[in-house]
Amino acid sequence: MKKLFLLFSLAIIATSAYTQSALPNGGMENWYNVSIPALGVNYDDLGTGPTDNWLTTLNALNAIPPPIGPGPVTAYKTDDKYSGNYAAKLVSGVLVMNPYDIFIPGMMGTATLDNAGIRAVLGRACPGWKPTKLTGYYKYSPVNGDSCAAAILLSKWNTTTMKRDTIGMGGIIMKNEVETYTRFEVPVYYVFPSSNLTPDSITILTVSSAGFNLSNFTECRGQVGSTMYVDELALEYPAGIEQPLMAETGLNLFPNPAKETLTINLTTSVENAFVEIFDMNGKLICTMDLAGQKTLIPVYSLSNGMYYLKVKEGSRLLNTGSFVVRK
Repeated sequence: MKKLFLLFSLAIIATSAYTQSALPNGGMENWYNVSIPALGVNYDDLGTGPTDNWLTTLNALNAIPPPIGPGPVTAYKTDDKYSGNYAAKLVSGVLVMNPYDIFIPGMMGTATLDNAGIRAVLGRACPGWKPTKLTGYYKYSPVNGDSCAAAILLSKWNTTTMKRDTIGMGGIIMKNEVETYTRFEVPVYYVFPSSNLTPDSITILTVSSAGFNLSNFTECRGQVGSTMYVDELALEYPAGIEQPLMAETGLNLFPNPAKETLTINLTTSVENAFVEIFDMNGKLICTMDLAGQKTLIPVYSLSNGMYYLKVKEGSRLLNTGSFVVRK
């Protein structure tokens, strides 16, 4: 996953209604202060602490010591928000290095900074997530014709090739100045045949300068000072589908694609559990009881295509997933 390009031909099945799942801290309400007086470092960062920041920024560049650092702070807590108390203000900056300065875009998303490599490692675990859209609200003030971007990438580690297979992706570039908070939508395009797989990693990015390469900061391009405000990031699913983003009960589905039967394997023992199966439009197809941690269910009567399922215990949603029927 060396580069993430944002010019995609997007195609998705349209439905009349959707269910939204808020991302962890997608409302930008939680921030914590980082202070290193010896280095003159003092900035706010997303999350409640260094180990609780599902959405991250590149602000840790500010803690790089001289003679290389300090790097710029490019993400700020702001009360200029769409809703709630706070939003994120992303401002493109520069890391001053000899003989060349390195342009650093304002970034917020699922990326972990690698100071040693002057890059970011992309992705967070996402067991079974298959959203139809990434949504949020933004404002933008570009410098010298710059543009901002939002992107999503779903992938799965291939143990044979020892590389990541792209399962779904989407991206948009916004070029014009936007003075009031405006909703954006990034449809997810699922790539055949990898779309039959269940993703294990998700990359979500909002960036104040669209000419970015987080795998190699020296290749980033943009204008210092371009500013993007972001609030209320969420994932969208077909009507009736929910996604518990931090599920306590793990879920494995196999074979996937399925032809005659599908095995549902839970990582914990649950009493009185059952599964609900939905089509791509969110229509409930059937409900079946689960027998312990592993249950074999028939799918031979289902038409070819993608289906979603919910595993529930009473009214409590334990986990969700998706599978493909191919005969």
